[in-house]
Amino acid sequence: MKVGDIVRWIGFPGASKGGIRMTGPDCTGIVLKIYQSGVYKYRVDVQWGDGSFGDALYSETIEVVNESW
Repeated sequence: MKVGDIVRWIGFPGASKGGIRMTGPDCTGIVLKIYQSGVYKYRVDVQWGDGSFGDALYSETIEVVNESW
């Protein structure tokens, strides 16, 4: 995953599909920033297509749909 990639929300591993649909953005977004965060591998900032902003999301909760060149 890198800045500029198009991603979608998938939620936490093991979460129910209903909960993901209710709480997560139902659109794609673009990765704006990736940064180290202590003991975690990294966190990701995403601008979602509906205008909302995902701040410091766990990388496991999003999936790359289309990689940037």
